[in-house]
Amino acid sequence: MKLAAVSVLLLLMLTGCTAENQLKNLQLVYATSIDINDNNDIVATVTIQSPGGKERNVPEHEIISATGATMQEALNNKIGQQIAGTIGTSKNQVMLLSERLAKQDLTEILDSAVRLSDDPMLAKVAIVRGDSSDLIRLKRVGSATAGEYLRKIIQSARHDSIIPAMTLHTLFPLLHDNGRDAVLPILKKEGDKAVVDGMGLLHKRKFTGYTLTSKQSTLALLLNDNKGKTCVITRRVKVDDNEGPGDYMGLNIVNLKRKKQVWLDDSGQVQVRFVVKMKASILEYADSSHLAGEYDTKELGKRFSEILMEDAQGIFKQLLKSHSDAYGIARDIMAHYPEAWAKMDWETEYPKTNFQAQIAVEIVSKGIIN
Repeated sequence: MKLAAVSVLLLLMLTGCTAENQLKNLQLVYATSIDINDNNDIVATVTIQSPGGKERNVPEHEIISATGATMQEALNNKIGQQIAGTIGTSKNQVMLLSERLAKQDLTEILDSAVRLSDDPMLAKVAIVRGDSSDLIRLKRVGSATAGEYLRKIIQSARHDSIIPAMTLHTLFPLLHDNGRDAVLPILKKEGDKAVVDGMGLLHKRKFTGYTLTSKQSTLALLLNDNKGKTCVITRRVKVDDNEGPGDYMGLNIVNLKRKKQVWLDDSGQVQVRFVVKMKASILEYADSSHLAGEYDTKELGKRFSEILMEDAQGIFKQLLKSHSDAYGIARDIMAHYPEAWAKMDWETEYPKTNFQAQIAVEIVSKGIIN
């Protein structure tokens, strides 16, 4: 009996030592970029963090690239052969895709990233202008890894209602949804920094090459009832020959109500109307002479509404040109007009869709300046 107990204790100790050694040898991926070369091969680049040991007090960081026929081969096989230890992707924070690569079928590119159970489904996904590895190779800010830095850039833009929150977990189901197209944040390199450059429009699981600017993407999110924690919109409300800061007004959107209406008219054409009501407070408006009374506030709200409705038409034009059904209009037709949908060629009918936007901005606060 005593011999058996001692054997079990020794086994547990040995198992614990093995697990500890495996952990020490684990090479953690904190950011991944996927590019494609002229031979149509996948080029994976990662930033690896090795745990700190007795000889060092802080983790070491290393950037490694490898080429393969698929992401799985490049990332797990080729990169795995270059490191001393086991590669671990459970801490991967961002998945960056180059523009060129994103124009291919993303379900094929990202298959292994969602098929393996230990891969991080909460990794944030974005398209990068040019080579996505350029952002992985950016010098770290402070002690942050490239993954932490890029994750915070994306999180901040989402907080400010500039881009949607898109992870592998949210993206992959959309890629398989026949009634809705996905959108992805666009990043680019400016000097030694990464910046958000709007939103990329997808169709049939591929990046179309069409984008919305950061200015457009904020309004596009509001039309989709997808406001972040904060939302500030600045527009030029005065038009004169001498453009200056006093011509612009910045509003903080404090409340949003949105309704989407989809129907077929008598001729069978798809009609879409967004009815949006916003309550806002003025953050900036240098021309205080136009804020003397309640009438002036109402007039400015009306002017701001007209500007946003005009901007919405620019968004709709981009969606139709790219064939990107980012608002899931097909899903509404399927649900409410199944017989018409069965006879409909969506690739032909969607570009004919008539989009409308009715936007009403109510200014509820002028701040402490009258």
